[in-house]
Amino acid sequence: MTLVRSTRTLHALRHPSLAIGLLAAAVVGIAVGVLTAYGQAWLGESSGSLANSAGPWSLAAFFVARYNRRLFAAVPAAMVTLACCELGYVFGTHMRNGSTATSTVAFWLTAAVLAGPPLGVAAAWSTGHGVRRGVGFAVIAGVLIGEGIYGWTTIADTTDRRYWALELSVGLAIVVLVAVRGRRLAVALAMIATAAATALTVFVVARLA
Repeated sequence: MTLVRSTRTLHALRHPSLAIGLLAAAVVGIAVGVLTAYGQAWLGESSGSLANSAGPWSLAAFFVARYNRRLFAAVPAAMVTLACCELGYVFGTHMRNGSTATSTVAFWLTAAVLAGPPLGVAAAWSTGHGVRRGVGFAVIAGVLIGEGIYGWTTIADTTDRRYWALELSVGLAIVVLVAVRGRRLAVALAMIATAAATALTVFVVARLA
């Protein structure tokens, strides 16, 4: 009986229901948002860019959505994670006796609605095989690459260049590692194209924001 229960528990953790998946998204999002708010005060100049980057929020949304696995659950999970990151950030900022502009909150909540679906789809695809798996990982890699290039070329004078170089390197590493594991030219080409398109989109949106 104990073995049966353990097996069922393990299966539930690996294949969460929609409710559990969204609860996990809310908890992770709020935690990441609060940590971001406090990180802006705790981290020194050399690492402060980490708390002012959209990359960690995107990674959180991607991996929470990937935990949900199924497409119909991964998409809302990514959206909820991003939205709760902003809500957690607002809460953490006010706990530090800071303030947040309504327009800024509205901007990031809108971004959660717009960026959540593609991140959710990418996360769900990344649990698959072949080209689809490669494309899924390429999307999150492209986000990191695009923001890394933006940070390095646009705001490096007021932030830490090393952080943007690290973010760019992580994005490139994801493309290389997943492409090598895919062992197919089609996977590598699809990943390069997807990562490049995503990076360009992120860079342009960041410049316009």
